[in-house]
Amino acid sequence: MRIALTQSEGRLAGLQEALEAMGLEVWRVPLIQTRFLPADLTPIQDCRWWLFTSVTAVQAVRALGARLEGRRLGAVGPATRRALEEAGGAVEVVAPEGHALSLAEAFLARRPFGFVGLPQGNRAQPHLARRLREAGYTVEVVTVYETLTCPWPQGLEAPELILLASPSAVEALPDAVGERAHSLALGPSTAAALEERGWPHTLLASPSVEAVLKAIQDIRGEPCST
Repeated sequence: MRIALTQSEGRLAGLQEALEAMGLEVWRVPLIQTRFLPADLTPIQDCRWWLFTSVTAVQAVRALGARLEGRRLGAVGPATRRALEEAGGAVEVVAPEGHALSLAEAFLARRPFGFVGLPQGNRAQPHLARRLREAGYTVEVVTVYETLTCPWPQGLEAPELILLASPSAVEALPDAVGERAHSLALGPSTAAALEERGWPHTLLASPSVEAVLKAIQDIRGEPCST
């Protein structure tokens, strides 16, 4: 069985090795690329909280010269949390389910004080900002990077499985591939994009290596390892 990994390098560290240990043939097929923008961070400088939904947003903010020490921070997923901590930040809120709405609910459960800054990409879904504003928070959004789609390599056939990490990656996938492969969706917005196209897919229980392996075991009808 072949699987195409389309997520950015560094996300889900150790996944390729784990898949190969399961006997899968692993292809690296990036479907998106990101580019930092010369953004003005002034709108969020005075925000007490900064919430991050991707590692790329952390990297883009750092490239703009922002310091994370002393700020109150929230993160989607362990990779984003790790990126913030490696940059000197102390993460106080982490999304338990690994997506933006989960981060909103985790944040609201603490009932914290202060304005909220959201450094994000140009294709970020509006759900996080909307939910926080509905709860009465002042939210400032700054677009710090843009996401560009990459074409599926010409002549590359459809694998049995494809891991997709964003609606942008779904957009980049040709119909002939999306209809034939079984997609593994990292997050509900990615699953919704696949559902809209009517392509076979599974929504992963969490954005983790373990969830990917468990989904593949279920698809192949294998018993879970103990």
